Amino acid sequence: MNGETMKHKRLLWTVLLLSVVCLMTQVTPLAYACYKEAVLLSTEDGDMRIEVGENVVWLMHIRVSNWRSSGDYTDVVVSDRLGAELEIDSPFNMTQGNIEARLTGKSLKIHLFWHVGTLAPGEEAHLFFIASTDLNPAGKQEYTSPGCYELNSGPTMKYMWQGHQHSYEAHSLWVAVHTPD
Repeated sequence: MNGETMKHKRLLWTVLLLSVVCLMTQVTPLAYACYKEAVLLSTEDGDMRIEVGENVVWLMHIRVSNWRSSGDYTDVVVSDRLGAELEIDSPFNMTQGNIEARLTGKSLKIHLFWHVGTLAPGEEAHLFFIASTDLNPAGKQEYTSPGCYELNSGPTMKYMWQGHQHSYEAHSLWVAVHTPD
């Protein structure tokens, strides 16, 4: 096996292991129909402080649930947009459904569409993937200046329940980028 193949296999096992750990330790009230978190996995210099020009890696987790006591959620679709500074570094790991990722605009923002399907009462579904800072068109590592940046727009879950379409939008995730010491 070449080095790239071994690196890819290690990354797949890391995603799978972290996915299981997050599923076992994640406790979120059922009232949240759609929830997202980003766990900082590494920074280029290892200090876990996000600095200008540094490669930064996150584990992204989206959880959706049917918190009602009766009636399935059908045609569940979750959409999310990642910041233009990010790229996806791993295959998607999900408990159900399928995913579609599109690149849009000059900055090639990533738009995700997770087609979950049906959620029975009390059921939840999870999506995991690894994202990192990307190179900008000039070939420089994002982020290029200090400040606050949006990691994602906040996932939106749309679904049918009792013959009517509903939607729920979760919060955006933000990151503070610092000047290197």
